[in-house]
Amino acid sequence: MKKFKPLLIAWAAGLALWLLLGCVSLAKTAWYAGRGLAATQSLSAGDFTLVGIQPYDAGEEGPWYISTDSDPQLLRQGEAYLNTVWLFVEHESPPQAVMLYWKTPGQGDFSPRQSVYGVQTAPGVYAFDLGGVLVSEVRIDPDSQGGVVTRLDGVVYDPDLSPLAFFLPGAGEAMVLLFAPPLALAVFCQLRRALGALKKDEPN
Repeated sequence: MKKFKPLLIAWAAGLALWLLLGCVSLAKTAWYAGRGLAATQSLSAGDFTLVGIQPYDAGEEGPWYISTDSDPQLLRQGEAYLNTVWLFVEHESPPQAVMLYWKTPGQGDFSPRQSVYGVQTAPGVYAFDLGGVLVSEVRIDPDSQGGVVTRLDGVVYDPDLSPLAFFLPGAGEAMVLLFAPPLALAVFCQLRRALGALKKDEPN
């Protein structure tokens, strides 16, 4: 049991840090919610300004659109504090990259440093994890090439603002929680050994 004690301590420290970060995120969201900036919002394509996208008659229940160039955009201005955004969309052909960009208040142009790729969590559902940021404008790129026929079924800002959501790790975060503490412990042990060896080599 003593062999595993440092590892258990490392995992406990990682879990404690995760819970602390969750508390901070929850507190920030609650503060912005008090200002009316953090709330679940269900939006349709009509709530966005379409750039490089136009209506398309696909002969099926819509609304259907087609991208007219390689940089189609859904733009929406308005301040909001966002943790997660969901895009509900059906592509008739491969969309390549699906991305979300955001501007912060006072910012002039969109920046690649303030962007996130959509992760497909279910057929026709892409999730964007912003991690909690105050935005002044959102831009969603539903695909990255011209001629893609798409049914836009809606966008949801912060679909789940329940307190528990701030403490449940996603698949990637769970992997980090599982493997980062042992890795950090191994690095610490190697550094301690190296420092110990240096001290032994120092002349008296």
